[in-house]
Amino acid sequence: MYNRTSATLMLQTIMVLMDKQNSTDVTNFPASFSEDYELERCYGIYGCFSKAYPWTEHRPDNYFPVSPESMAVRYATFTRRNRKIPVMLHADSTDKVRNANLDPRGPFYFLTHGFLEGGHKLWIQNMAEALLNIEGNEAATVVIVDWRGGSQPPYGQAVANIRLVGAMTAHLIHNIYDILALPHIDNFHFVGHSLGAHLGGYCGHELQKRYNLKLGRITGLDPAAPYFSKTVTLVRLDRSDAKFVDVIHSNAMPLYFSGFGISEPIGHVDFYPNGGSTQPGCKKSDSLYEGASYQQVVRYVGCNHERSHEYFLESIAPSCPFMAIHCESYEAFLAGKCTNCDTKHFCIPMGYHSPGIYRRLQMGGLVDSNSHVSLYSLTGSSKPYCRVHYEVVLKVSNTTESRKHGPESGKLSIILVDRNDNRSDIKYLNEDQKYYKPGEIETKMIAVKDTGHPPIYVIVEWKYEANLFNPMTWRLLKSPSIYIEYMKLSSIEYNTDITVCPKMNKPVVANLPTIMMTKYCKFRK
Repeated sequence: MYNRTSATLMLQTIMVLMDKQNSTDVTNFPASFSEDYELERCYGIYGCFSKAYPWTEHRPDNYFPVSPESMAVRYATFTRRNRKIPVMLHADSTDKVRNANLDPRGPFYFLTHGFLEGGHKLWIQNMAEALLNIEGNEAATVVIVDWRGGSQPPYGQAVANIRLVGAMTAHLIHNIYDILALPHIDNFHFVGHSLGAHLGGYCGHELQKRYNLKLGRITGLDPAAPYFSKTVTLVRLDRSDAKFVDVIHSNAMPLYFSGFGISEPIGHVDFYPNGGSTQPGCKKSDSLYEGASYQQVVRYVGCNHERSHEYFLESIAPSCPFMAIHCESYEAFLAGKCTNCDTKHFCIPMGYHSPGIYRRLQMGGLVDSNSHVSLYSLTGSSKPYCRVHYEVVLKVSNTTESRKHGPESGKLSIILVDRNDNRSDIKYLNEDQKYYKPGEIETKMIAVKDTGHPPIYVIVEWKYEANLFNPMTWRLLKSPSIYIEYMKLSSIEYNTDITVCPKMNKPVVANLPTIMMTKYCKFRK
């Protein structure tokens, strides 16, 4: 039976074999000049590719891209008229573009995958369908950039290959622009996952350098970190690659901790859901068994990495606003220091609908296109992932009864109830038991499923577990309970505040759901 540790060790072994990883950031140059005298290799209309600086920085090996023929890049093109059977475009064929019957009104979406994947992946197909289904997208075109022939091991070779695929895709976009006589490519949107995110960056850079065209938008879905972290902007996706670059970080931690995604903010807006490194549901949902295949191991440890494209897919038609808030750090966000969508802590929806709010903030002078904006949010552990956020301020009563009862150790759960009697999911203020003292004030950020309206009252329950080795949890002569003076909930999405209290200042007794309402606060001592 595998556990998480063995899965992580297996992943590390796989990556070492793929990457030829070693402990140095210096490129391993050949022993003699005659072994590899090329520093540049050219591929006809797609240009030349160097192996000199900066392509040597923070990379244990360095490759040229393989030839276009070897990768056999395919551009499967879908519209509402042909959802099931795509029209196949080629980067260097103008005739195929002319005969594809593309609608010049657009928008145009380019979707691509990462290492070890291909355009046939279900998430790409689902995303293409969702984009075509958007209201008002009758003229939309979705192009799936399938470079599976170049996404295979070793990893360093795949890293090199995306430079050429980016140039090829830029050439295709220019052909579409030219043949359809478009005034610009503002409504061209490139969406790439992992290595595919940096591929989008190369495409955007090439369009500017060669054709003086600038993509309207690039969305990076957990852009790959190995070979890209701490590199210069030419080497990786950067906000200069399009008019708007948004990034969702879902696995931003070191490779030796099973991390694949880059941690640096590299877009105009960088979203860090759940802190951007690990995602709820990924640690506990999967289990590995002895004899699990290589793909199963990668899927197990890649859950956090893949969650970025799941978030973006859901954001196209979200169940709630999918809001994220600007804050100085994730820790400050969790501590409830950024709870109001204002000029200091502005809010932007994560995913597909982010550009509109960003432009409004830009027009108001609140954001600068030459700087990064980092935003934080919480999600659920399963679909739908979207949640609404509340700052919860809990005051433990300091009355005579509370002090006489003394400190308590346990967990508090809350359920929010709206005006239509719709109830949120159960949410614990802390995952583990916490020690509460009379007079203590606790501030937390929580996220719950949206009921459609802000709450009008709260159901609170006290969970108490005695621990033989912790005398603070012993309750021999009195019932486990906690005296709560009040609970204040401030909504980010609804911009509302509500303060609720227990009826007649009664304690919340263990395992007995207690209704707390605003009208009960008149009894506060």
